[in-house]
Amino acid sequence: MERPHRKTAAFAGLALLLVLAGCAQVTVHSEVKASGEVGELTYQINMSRTAYGYLEESAETEGYDSVEDSILADFNESEQEDIEYTEEFNGDQVTLTLTRENFVPDGNSSINVTTKDGKITYEDTTFVNETAAAVDGSEGYSGALSGGFAVDYYLTMPGEITDSNADTVDGNTAEWHESGSEAFTDNRIYAVSEKPTLGSVPGFEAAGAVVALLVLGLFLVRRR
Repeated sequence: MERPHRKTAAFAGLALLLVLAGCAQVTVHSEVKASGEVGELTYQINMSRTAYGYLEESAETEGYDSVEDSILADFNESEQEDIEYTEEFNGDQVTLTLTRENFVPDGNSSINVTTKDGKITYEDTTFVNETAAAVDGSEGYSGALSGGFAVDYYLTMPGEITDSNADTVDGNTAEWHESGSEAFTDNRIYAVSEKPTLGSVPGFEAAGAVVALLVLGLFLVRRR
């Protein structure tokens, strides 16, 4: 049976392992287009070499040659063409970065983008994890495990955001900042923006004016 939300759950499952390891910082950047497509989605996870060792052991146990192979296994070949994955080692710190371009949510991911009545709604439940919230049925224990875990989420919508549960909203951008157990148990990302029209796209009015002048110029030339 296919795992739910498999296409963006790769880093979510990875993050859960890091919760158990005790320390990780996740930064997410998501940019939504007016079409509802996610133009660019980037996950960056900073962790210690010790935590990375847990990931290597987990990948080996599952039959993969590397952490990269275990993560990319959740995407098919065509999807992998739009994915860039890197690992950077700096002393005792390791940074994993996965960037996905031209992502169209299709119901198999934790990200959902819908358009209705001139509004675009974005929701990401990657960091809503009941399993992490009840590691052993004790909030104190799970909180201690995830005490070093943090999530910083940055979202850019195609139009002005009119509704959101973000910590801060500025025009068409929103930010969420969570740490500790709440960062990976009940951290729902939600925002609604206006669906931009051609006239509301920055620079479109100016471009339209240039085109109008060119047409007028051609018209006047032809009349001579």
